[in-house]
Amino acid sequence: MKKLTLIALFILSKASHSQVISGKISEINHSKIEINYEEGIKELMEKHKQINKLNNGIKGFCVQIYLGDNREKAQKTKYNFMKKFPEIKSVQYERISPNWKVKVGKLRTKLEAEKLKSIINSEYPNCFITEIIVPLGGFD
Repeated sequence: MKKLTLIALFILSKASHSQVISGKISEINHSKIEINYEEGIKELMEKHKQINKLNNGIKGFCVQIYLGDNREKAQKTKYNFMKKFPEIKSVQYERISPNWKVKVGKLRTKLEAEKLKSIINSEYPNCFITEIIVPLGGFD
């Protein structure tokens, strides 16, 4: 009797938690999403877009692995980094007179930059995080 009661409870609990989807999948995929903003939000979003266009991009972060006045050393650092870490695609070096800088990564948040820094810190112990302007669509 106890076994029969347990089996009945088990079946009833499964039946009571099942879901039935009414409607077709095609109806769900063609649904229309409408977002209602509070007053003034659209204007703020447009201002934000225009500021990003004026700045030629969005504020982001990268990890700087070299800073010095030797161009050949900057190029060598860049190419050595590309060999050691081929999965990181955005590696650049630039001249900001009188120095050369090698920067890696184009990341949205400082937390992502910290993660990248921790990965490359064993090879480049003097690396540090800097802010950059990333062109629209240029994030890693």
